[in-house]
Amino acid sequence: MRLASTLLLASVVFCACSSSSSNRTQYPPQQYPPGQYPQGQYPPGQYPPGQYPPGQYPPNQYAPGTQPPPATAVPTTPVANPPSAPVPNDPVNAADLGFLRQRAQTVLGELVAALAPAQQSRVQGIPLIVDDEPGEVNAFAACSGGKAAMAISDGLLDISAHLAQAKANDEIFGTQKLDPYIALIAQHQRPGQPIVRPAPGFFDPQQQVDGRKVARQHQLLDEQLAFILGHELAHHYLGHLPCTAGGGLSTAELSHVLSSVVPGFNQPNELAADVAGTNNLLTAGRRRTANQFTEGGAQLTMAFFSGLDRLTPNDIIFGFERSHPPPQLRSPVIAQTAATWRATGGQPLVFPF
Repeated sequence: MRLASTLLLASVVFCACSSSSSNRTQYPPQQYPPGQYPQGQYPPGQYPPGQYPPGQYPPNQYAPGTQPPPATAVPTTPVANPPSAPVPNDPVNAADLGFLRQRAQTVLGELVAALAPAQQSRVQGIPLIVDDEPGEVNAFAACSGGKAAMAISDGLLDISAHLAQAKANDEIFGTQKLDPYIALIAQHQRPGQPIVRPAPGFFDPQQQVDGRKVARQHQLLDEQLAFILGHELAHHYLGHLPCTAGGGLSTAELSHVLSSVVPGFNQPNELAADVAGTNNLLTAGRRRTANQFTEGGAQLTMAFFSGLDRLTPNDIIFGFERSHPPPQLRSPVIAQTAATWRATGGQPLVFPF
């Protein structure tokens, strides 16, 4: 009985093994069932770690001869505003003297309003006289009979308007108008003659009325006026002249001031007026909601007179050059003053009075 049981068990075991062996599908060497692959091999379309199908590359790697897409970055240079509606009959384009005189008065009012109370009290009511003598290019502070005055000439207003046009044109359209305009004045202006203006066609008619260019030239004009008038205003509140406001001059006294000798330039006083005037214009500009003043207009004025020094063949000397230091001295003073103003958060200057 024990032998029979043993034979039966052996028979079951043998049958089980025989059955398993007979049902398995046989594959030749190096072949495997569907979906199974030897170690280190992968089905079509699948790749081991670190390997990619043709035309695909790991992160930050690119096909030979190709470059990654450009990264989005903040532009390093200003981008011009898109074209805007044309502005015909702009008074700066026309160098309209009535408009330019009014702008000078308006800018002067902004400068006075931005002064500290002690400074305001010394200049309140000082009149701005317009010198309409042909060919005169000047601005100055003066006294007559103990009364104060400031003056700016039509010639300087005319030139400031054209400088603003040329500079704005170059900035918006990439033209070269500023240097040729300065050369025009240097080579063709004559003492006592009306200010030379560019010939028709010097400015492209379509560019002249472009809204972006017109807006920019108005800002540049105001910045030039703010520096010129801020400088002259400073002579009064810094005590460089033997008078304060004193009610200002009457109309009958204006011609006497304009025909009198302008005070000779005193380099320390002139540079002090540049510092104070630059601070004044930046402070006044900060009060504006748009088109805030920068020192750019001051440097544009300096570029003009510096260009005259280089290019004038007949040694034309305007009143502005007789009564002020050379631009090579003034330009770095303006730049450093503006940098200090920004570094200190626009802290007001302390004056000894």
